[in-house]
Amino acid sequence: MKQRLISFLKWIATLVVAVGLVLCVRQYCVASYRVSTQTMEETLHKGDCILVNKLPLKGNPEKGRSVLFSSPLQQDTLHTPLLLGRCIAMPGDTIVADGEGYFINGRLLPNSPRTYNTYIIDNSVEVNFMKVLHSLNVPLRDRKIAPNAFFLKLTISEENRLRQQMDTETSNGFSIYKNECYTLVVPSKDIAYRLDTTALTACKDAILRETKNMAHFNKGKMYLDGRETSFFYFNEDYYWILSDNSTDAVDSRHLGFIPRSHIVGNILFCWYSKDKKHFFKRVN
Repeated sequence: MKQRLISFLKWIATLVVAVGLVLCVRQYCVASYRVSTQTMEETLHKGDCILVNKLPLKGNPEKGRSVLFSSPLQQDTLHTPLLLGRCIAMPGDTIVADGEGYFINGRLLPNSPRTYNTYIIDNSVEVNFMKVLHSLNVPLRDRKIAPNAFFLKLTISEENRLRQQMDTETSNGFSIYKNECYTLVVPSKDIAYRLDTTALTACKDAILRETKNMAHFNKGKMYLDGRETSFFYFNEDYYWILSDNSTDAVDSRHLGFIPRSHIVGNILFCWYSKDKKHFFKRVN
């Protein structure tokens, strides 16, 4: 009887240790998650199951890799879902954004074919343009009327399809409406960060979080302890993360810079997918 009790206690102890190890691995090393959005199509599909590297090592997160992260906005801290995106810029990188995409340290990262852009169509080619639009079943999305023209939103892929079916005159009257370009530097921990109007827009929530809402902003300037300051020292590194599919995206375009503390880690591979091409495949 005593021997059975000892064996039973050993079995219980082994089970507790095993469960503890599994929980530690999930909490601090590697964990599995199920994709519930289409933000990373075609890299990952909704319903895919992924493994994520959570170890706080150099290269995690890594530039160009798909990552799992959460919103850093203060209003999202209580109930924030995990998000998917691609880390395109690291601490200290310079980002220049324009209609073509993002220039990271001078190197162009083109927009995804699923990215929405605003286009302007001259009234002189409206009839022919609308015929091609309807023939390809492209939706008339967010149309806005302007003097002698109108605006609408299309993906880059839709633009390419339309141009293939247009004559030269119609194509010349159909152009992308470029948004204002801007330049940002990704904040690095403990390095003086220069604050201009654009940087303050991107960093405002991060600064409020790090100063516990002690910073104040007025007319494009920041005040700390009642004094104007044009530099700030961040307490952690930040990253710029974008989703491959901007249609369903919630990423740095909406959230600003993502702090290291809100990045779960690099996505290692997809271990289950209905798409056989994605099944047990490494994710970049």
